[in-house]
Amino acid sequence: MVAQSHIRLEKDQNYHNQICLSCIAGCYGCRWKRYRRSKDPSSIREKIFAGIATLSFMFSTFWLYYWIIADNDAYDFNRFIATGTHSYFDWYSLFYALTIVMVVYTGVLVAFAVSHLVIGLQLHLHWSHKCLVIVNIAGCVASAIVLSQMWPSSYRLLVISFHMTGPFLQITAVVVVTGIGWLVCSSFFRISNAAVKYSIMTVYAILVLFTYLSPLLMYAPCLKSSSTPPRPTIIAHKGAPQLAPENTHVSFETSLNYNISGLESDVHISLDGQLFLLHDYTFEFTSNIASVFPDRVREPASNFTWEEIQTLDVGSWFLERDPFNNVRRLSPEQRELYRQQKVMLLNDLLQLAVVNDKSVVFDLKPPHEGNPYAENYVNYTITEILEHKDLKAYKLWWLVNQESDVSYVRSITDDLLITAEGRWDVSTLNRVHITNINAEYSEVSDSDIRQYSSSNITSNIYQVGKEWMYSLFWCEGATSVTSSACQTLSTVQSPHSFVKPGGYLALWITVDIISAAAIVAFFFLHRHHYEYLNNPEAISLNSGRNKYGPQTRRKSDKELLFGAKKPSPQESEGDSPVRTPQEILNAADATQKDSLHDNEVVGFQLQ
Repeated sequence: MVAQSHIRLEKDQNYHNQICLSCIAGCYGCRWKRYRRSKDPSSIREKIFAGIATLSFMFSTFWLYYWIIADNDAYDFNRFIATGTHSYFDWYSLFYALTIVMVVYTGVLVAFAVSHLVIGLQLHLHWSHKCLVIVNIAGCVASAIVLSQMWPSSYRLLVISFHMTGPFLQITAVVVVTGIGWLVCSSFFRISNAAVKYSIMTVYAILVLFTYLSPLLMYAPCLKSSSTPPRPTIIAHKGAPQLAPENTHVSFETSLNYNISGLESDVHISLDGQLFLLHDYTFEFTSNIASVFPDRVREPASNFTWEEIQTLDVGSWFLERDPFNNVRRLSPEQRELYRQQKVMLLNDLLQLAVVNDKSVVFDLKPPHEGNPYAENYVNYTITEILEHKDLKAYKLWWLVNQESDVSYVRSITDDLLITAEGRWDVSTLNRVHITNINAEYSEVSDSDIRQYSSSNITSNIYQVGKEWMYSLFWCEGATSVTSSACQTLSTVQSPHSFVKPGGYLALWITVDIISAAAIVAFFFLHRHHYEYLNNPEAISLNSGRNKYGPQTRRKSDKELLFGAKKPSPQESEGDSPVRTPQEILNAADATQKDSLHDNEVVGFQLQ
């Protein structure tokens, strides 16, 4: 009987095509058929799942922003994972692509949920969507926990990025809360419980006010600074590793084409006392050691003799792996040159710096226990360096990690520019007479950089690989930056910012005024609609489908199809008599002809 009623209901009514409505209800809850759609009030469970879908979208959006900002360290992220798995793969791009997919997917679900609310359809999220949004939230939480342990500096990078993207995010937030205002105003007139609706309006008002005034809490040096500090110089990290194999002659020579001020690398000591350049502790990822010494792939680099090291090819891996998608731009001559690259000596780097009048920054790695220079590698390295009489003392940075290292190095020589590694207090730097620091972006704050600058202490920040980071540290007053992307940063002639300094104030006020006007307009539009639907004439025209009238209880689709159950004595006063299914069908057909608001009567879904 129930199935026949559904068939008759769908067959007898003269429906208009509603492709968009079918798409919304079908994609969201797999309710493609008209008789399965309902305008009954949504259940609490479905409202909760709509909220979960929204939360999943917010988490995905956060991670999309995270991966966009973390692109500065994408190669280091892949290398870090490869160190543990001993197999290189572009994990960053994979996670980035998956995040984009989840943002689009959850965003569409949220859009469909909002469409249900606007149209007045009953929320019904399909079970497959419910599972996916829950899995997505779990994945986002798990990723946050894992990355906080294995890559904590990325969260510092995230905080730093807000100094640059804050103005843009604030305007985006204003647009979002303005759109939410339509739903809030609609709910205000739809909900009959005064305490609930005024609570919702209060929370929303606080959210709007906070969004409007958030620039007062924002630190954006590129917008607030009245004058731009001097442009930071660029120190080439491993040469130009995005264009050529890192720590090779061709890499450092390529970097000299981009107006750099210095060259930076990591230095190891071989078994026979040769100082050579290598970023990692092994040759596993930047050479063909697997084919030359297959049994020593993961052996420390300091356990090799210089003769053995010279047999390694440190250029072909760049062509085979193409970590920065630049190989396709290389000519056949360049490819052949890359295949001929060998491990570079520190002496060669010093000579290159002397000829081109560049500074040299290097991080001396302690050799493995089996190396004969493990005990006196510092003395040995300084002695080797001082043999280069042509190298100016202020051009060679010697990095120290603590105060005791300062006195030790000065007991050997005063011909090096002793540089503090990491964050040091200004008072400590003045006490030991150090005027230069070299710190990772996650180690120092904007206030530290300003204090260094005001105390005539030069600061070098690493790793800076993106234009927005370079612009930020430029505005904060950094003296120089170390970068693997010198070809990109050399093109930045002025700090990048969302708007010009002083222009953001006008933009901020204008956007807030437009948003406030839109919210007020939403309120009065819904108020007018509410008053219209509660007008006696409107009530008589829409008595079966009045959404707003608190005095008239809205009949469910089950009641419209099969008739209402016998009312209680308290409900019987003023109620219409129970109708048969045939009467319901006739009434639905008549209502469809008279009002577009009631062009559809749907059956309740069989559970």
